[in-house]
Formats: sequence, structure tokens, C-alpha cells
Amino acid sequence: MSIVSRILNHGISRRFCLTLVALGIVATACVVLFIGRNPPTPLPEGITAQDVDIARRSFQEQYHRSPDDSDTMSWLAEWYLSRSRPELAIVCFNQIKTEHLIYGGMARYQQGRTLLSLHRATEAESQFRELLGSSVAISALPREFLIDARQRLRHILEVELRFEERHEHLKGVMERGEADHFEIIAGCFPSLLRWNGSQAITWIEEFYAADPHSEVIRTALGRYRTGQGRLEESKQLLETIVADSPQNLPAVAALIACLRAADETDEVERRIKLLPPQSSDEPWLLLLQRGISAIDAGDGQAAISAYEQVIKSDRTSTQAWQGLANAARITGDQPKRDRAINMARGLGRIQNHVDKVVKAADDPAGYLDVAELCLELELYQEAWVLTQRAQKLAPHDQRVESTLKRIKPHIRI
Repeated sequence: MSIVSRILNHGISRRFCLTLVALGIVATACVVLFIGRNPPTPLPEGITAQDVDIARRSFQEQYHRSPDDSDTMSWLAEWYLSRSRPELAIVCFNQIKTEHLIYGGMARYQQGRTLLSLHRATEAESQFRELLGSSVAISALPREFLIDARQRLRHILEVELRFEERHEHLKGVMERGEADHFEIIAGCFPSLLRWNGSQAITWIEEFYAADPHSEVIRTALGRYRTGQGRLEESKQLLETIVADSPQNLPAVAALIACLRAADETDEVERRIKLLPPQSSDEPWLLLLQRGISAIDAGDGQAAISAYEQVIKSDRTSTQAWQGLANAARITGDQPKRDRAINMARGLGRIQNHVDKVVKAADDPAGYLDVAELCLELELYQEAWVLTQRAQKLAPHDQRVESTLKRIKPHIRI
């Protein structure tokens, strides 16, 4: 027997019964409406039910369909950004999966940009790498956003003085034809650009303030402090990192460089002796420190090994070529010494032009000047890249055409 029948059998009026049924229908409708306007899962921290309700209603008014959770979080994230509430926007973007066919790519891009605007470089890098590592996200995002994401990732690596990683990153950027004028110069000459300018120091200090526990950021800050001559501050910072993480070779290299700058020769050599055997993936800075110590010890072969490993990755490292010349003097290898001296001098001439090219990005003559210097040093790939840039700026320039003809026999096109 139904509930309604039982009520009627107990003498309650039919009108009252119908009233109860109607109230039940209304209550059910209210529950359904409430559930429909709120995500079935708990709200992320800081996100209010009122804001979610606004987002869902606004989405439905604009797109004429009921939003799902991803629709709601995407709309709400943009809404928070428009109201200068980036922390809540990050929370919302974080609710959207990278593999979402519509929102995934843009969520990672926007989350990375927003984190970087707050100087949270480590988290921003994670978002950009996740975006660029997802074929689904890449296919869903317009090319200009992907280029911007790669440029922002390059910026993070640059500020954190991770030049080896930046060099590998820029290889792909240049192969895809996405490099801007600065990235072309940085890609060709990873060691020739100034790294410790005032703006870079401001950026690393902002990164550090946002994430003071990151060993990567602290190591970079230590290197900047060494460059500023604030050696005691650098030493204390780097010694703490190395004490906690003795296998952190970038930090070890930065500490040895700081101790050398402070003329603490005995401590430098003690640290050098503690190093593991030289490996194929060592930081450039550590290899350079090995080379200096090997020359001081009169071990020319060990110095050559260290410097040539740097040159294998970065053949435009003036410091490595200068070191190689000194090492070859010890071993008596005159042809190697002559070659190294010639390269060091030639790269010095190139360095005098590089800043001019960066500042005059639209002047084809600057790129051609450097390209011709590269040809003298048999840096054919670098000459090719620079001349192609000049060709884009001046397609019919005769000097461009003649330079290209000189380069083509030496490269694979």
C-alpha cells in the first residue's frame, strides 16, 4: 500500500494529501536544481559556491547549454583573472586536466603564465613543460601561444643560469623557425651574452622571494652574488646547499667558482679532489673549474679533457678555448694551441658585435657582420642561421646572397 493510500485510510482529507504530494514535487525540483548548479565534487579551497553559481549561470547564458565541471572552472579562472585574483585563477586552472580536448592546453599555458607573473618560477616551469610534453595539449593550442610558452620557459632557464638546458631548448626553437632575434643570438652563442645584468638579478631575487627553498634558485642566486662580488654571502648560501645535497653538481660548481674568486685556493683544491670522475653530462661551469685546477696542477691532459668537453657542447665558449690554449701549451701540442688561440681571439671579435646585434634587431648588416666572422672560424651553422635572419630582413640584398653562397658548401640543408 502506498504512503498516500495509508494517509487516506487514516481519515486525512484528499486535499491535504494532494498538498503534501505537491510540496514533495517542489522539494525534489529544488534539490535537482541545486545539484545542477553546483559541482558534484567538493569545491577547491578558496572557491565559493556563490562564485561557482555565477560562473555556471553566466556560461549557460552565453553558450546556451549547461556547463560541466571543466566549463565552470575555465570560465571561473578567467573571471578571477579579470578581477586581479590570480591565486584563485590558479586553483581553477589546476582543476582542468592537461588532456582535456578543449581546455587542457590553454589551462596549462594560462596557469604557467599566471604563476610566472607571481614569480613562482618552479611551478610555472612545471606547467610549461607539461603543456609542451602533451601532444593533445599542443594540438589544441594555437601556435602563437606555444611559441610564447617556449619563450617563457627559456626565460626561466636563463634567469636560473641553466645555460646547458637553455641551449638544448633553443635548438628545437630554432629548428621550428620560432626563434626571435634574441633567441637566435643566444642559440648561436650561449656563453657570449652577459648574464649578470641588473634586470636578471632583480628577476632571480623575485624568484627567490617566492620560492626560497628551491635549490636551483638558491644556486643561481649564489652565482649572481659571486658575480656581484658579494662573496661571503654567496659562499654561505652555496655551502648550505652543498652540505644538504653533496651530489648537486651545479651547486658544487658554483661554490668552487665562488671560493676561487675569494682566493681560497686550498679549499678549492680540497673540493676539486672530492669530485666524482668527470662525466659526459657535467655542468659547463664545473668542467671549466676542473680545467683551471688541472692547469694549476700542471696536468695538461686533464685540462684538455675538461675544456674539450665544454667545446663539444658549446663551441663558442671563449673561456674554454682560452683554457684549451693554456692546456695545450703544457702538453706541447702547438697545432692545438694555435687553433685554440685563433678561436678565442675570433670569438672575442664576435662578442664585440653581439650586443650591437641584440640592440639593432632589424638591421641585416649586423647579422652579416657576425656571420662573416663565423665563417673565418669555420662556425658554419652559426653563420647560416645568422644569414638566414638577415635574408628575412633584406630578401634581395646582394651581400646576403653572396654570404649564403659561401656557406652552403659547408652545411647540410
